[in-house]
Amino acid sequence: MNILMLYTAIPHTTGRYLEKALREVATIRSCGPTASEKILRAWDLEAISDRVRPHDLPCEKVSAKAIREGFPGFRPDWILFVESGVWFEMPILDEWPSPKACYLIDTHLFAADHLAIASRFDVVFLAQKPYVELFRERLDRPVYWLPLAADPQIHRPFDEPERFDVAICSSNSAIPDRRSRRLARLDIHSILGQKRVFLEEMSRFLSSGKILFNSAVKDDLNMRVFESLSIGKCLLTDSVPGLLDLFAPDVDLVVYDDADLVDKLRFLLANPGIRERIGASGRKKILQSHTYRHRARSLVRILSDNPGILRKGDEHVAYSHV
Repeated sequence: MNILMLYTAIPHTTGRYLEKALREVATIRSCGPTASEKILRAWDLEAISDRVRPHDLPCEKVSAKAIREGFPGFRPDWILFVESGVWFEMPILDEWPSPKACYLIDTHLFAADHLAIASRFDVVFLAQKPYVELFRERLDRPVYWLPLAADPQIHRPFDEPERFDVAICSSNSAIPDRRSRRLARLDIHSILGQKRVFLEEMSRFLSSGKILFNSAVKDDLNMRVFESLSIGKCLLTDSVPGLLDLFAPDVDLVVYDDADLVDKLRFLLANPGIRERIGASGRKKILQSHTYRHRARSLVRILSDNPGILRKGDEHVAYSHV
């Protein structure tokens, strides 16, 4: 399959991880803008500026003319847009006859905008399960749940001493929110390590924690769940839609709510054998079913079977690996 992949080139985003995996199972040409120094500063990403790589065809505005000139002779079977937080013009969506698919990540924050964006595509993949039915009803086209994943070459254990009881890679919120309040509670009852780092440095830092922590922004099944589990440490996370479809509580990870957060923390700290067993199980589940290689294969399988015409009764879950 020939796929023209469109997204903004930022090194730690889903688009970059998925492109890498898709190149193993399809012929890929990537196109789109590259994150500017202004964006890197605004998002506090200057530490990974040396990892920024432009697309096969760097392009601020993706048009049919740009593709024909940039990739002479290349005829995509599908055009795939992956949300990466920076929007850009894509007149090619109206100019090119190939079917189009999109993969939208932060629908929990931008549902109305994403509905408008998705209306331009023939097939829609969503990282957040609760919106699949809504989009299917509103758009009358195939919509699939394709959860996020991990890249085990980057999200992997490092041989680091366990300096923290609990570790999380995140920024400090200037405005108190649910996650910052939870972290404040953990800080009272444990040695908390918190740092904003990315890629391998993130994995190295998380490897220094006995327990890894996650708190969703808005009931989203975020990247942190998959990346933390891939490190092989016990993950303590809140429950969000879709989580328990993929992972077993107290087997692959530990689920808390605000009432039992501290009790579960204390239990895990007092029982290293249990938390190590859960950490190993979570990493095994990631490697078996939830890497970007699995997502790439599922995506290609669906696009191969689906010409962009809605077929009533289709299974609208894309995460099972092939």
